[in-house]
Amino acid sequence: MGLNGSDAQSAKEKAPTGAAKPFTTESGLTGSAATATATGVDGPGRCAYDGEATAFAFDSPAGETLSWTFVGVRGVDDQVPEPTVRKILGTVRLVDSTP
Repeated sequence: MGLNGSDAQSAKEKAPTGAAKPFTTESGLTGSAATATATGVDGPGRCAYDGEATAFAFDSPAGETLSWTFVGVRGVDDQVPEPTVRKILGTVRLVDSTP
């Protein structure tokens, strides 16, 4: 996979981020979503594919900033299409983790 945070951090021009846009999940969480792509991140130990990540950040009822991120490869036959990523993102919800 080509979108590795440490790889892309040293070559930020190779990992542009789209504008964050408001997003609301089916459960009513509201926040912002953005997509970043990494292409041509060269060097030893790097992966063979370009990558793409979509992140969604939102505030919990307790005032904590939380996030959900989908990371995948780009330019392969079985790349997860953007509409599918958005559909999955739409299912994000809070759950009570109290035992």
